[in-house]
Amino acid sequence: MDILLFGGSFDPVHNGHENILRTALDYKKFDKIIIMPIGSPGHKPSCKAPFVVRKHLVELAFGDIGVEMEVSDFEGNSSEKSYSYITVDYLKSLYPDSKIHFVIGADSAINLHKWMKWQHLAQNVTFLVFDREEGENSQLLKAVDNIKQYSPDTVIIKNKVFPVSSTQIRSLAATGGDITGLVDRKVQPVIEKYSLYSTDFYRKNMGTARLLIPLMLREKRAQHTFNVAKLAVELARMYGVDVQKAELAALLHDIMKQQPDSIMLHRARQSDIIEKIDRKPMPVLHGFAASDFASREMGIEDQEILMAIKSHTCGRRNMTDLEKVIYLADMLSEERNFPEKEPLLALARQNLDKAMEQALKDSINWLKEKGGAIDTDSYEALEYFTALSNGGTSNG
Repeated sequence: MDILLFGGSFDPVHNGHENILRTALDYKKFDKIIIMPIGSPGHKPSCKAPFVVRKHLVELAFGDIGVEMEVSDFEGNSSEKSYSYITVDYLKSLYPDSKIHFVIGADSAINLHKWMKWQHLAQNVTFLVFDREEGENSQLLKAVDNIKQYSPDTVIIKNKVFPVSSTQIRSLAATGGDITGLVDRKVQPVIEKYSLYSTDFYRKNMGTARLLIPLMLREKRAQHTFNVAKLAVELARMYGVDVQKAELAALLHDIMKQQPDSIMLHRARQSDIIEKIDRKPMPVLHGFAASDFASREMGIEDQEILMAIKSHTCGRRNMTDLEKVIYLADMLSEERNFPEKEPLLALARQNLDKAMEQALKDSINWLKEKGGAIDTDSYEALEYFTALSNGGTSNG
């Protein structure tokens, strides 16, 4: 089985990538293509767009390539930095009788000796080294001779360079420039509609969130999220809370809700003190995981927004008004239906603190009736808001 492995950031995927892929298909018939977008395991996002978005754009761009294709999330879901040799070992475990043809550029080939365990990698793949059509690259020829000691079938493929880069596209898209002809016709409207590379913080991140929601959440949970955003904006306006912060926090509050427990737990542990996270019931961890996602995948550093996402399920002492708005909007969103909802919604429109006290009471009582685990932060939050109420402090 011949597999073509094509990795990169694809931030965004563009017609230059398609040019390389089609040239590879002209060189050889492959049984399967595996596209491998890199992930964002570090503290700061390594890409401008989240992995899920980049994966989606690749699927749009290459969906009709004419060969069986998979856009892998192996590196995207990795909790550690992914080295190429690890990725190839993983693919070899899935396809033990396969021959993997690994697409790399000339610069990568010249610097391959700096890659982690490069000899091991070379022994397990055949490199397809793409180089410019014009001229002879003596430095590349020397590097490939060295690589062939471990990967004897490695070849150099001369390719007409497509004059475009992801950096150029991001720069154009950031200012509303025309990217026609630089990206696939199915990719361009997505970049433009959701302002994926806008320099405006809220325009970019709200657009990205609105694209992510149907990609990461099932229909009912997605609709709930949009309903929460609607109510959060209403309450934010009532109480003088930053409306854009409220809308963005609401759009992202459940973004990790339907991810596998292992991924959710890993992200939650990255978002706070591990000992604290490990004491929490699993049902509240998606807020902490979502906060980590917002930080690492989207580059959101505003601590008010991140804390509002974290605390939307369990609450806490000394909640900001933004946190209260997100907590109440989540509990009272349009599709929710429980006996205490309408009186609580009316109270939320009158006094945030009193509404929080009642909401926490109702939530704790409901969990007790269902036999669910109750987070200690919820008890502490109720104690805090009850003390406020008894002291006569309010913000209504």
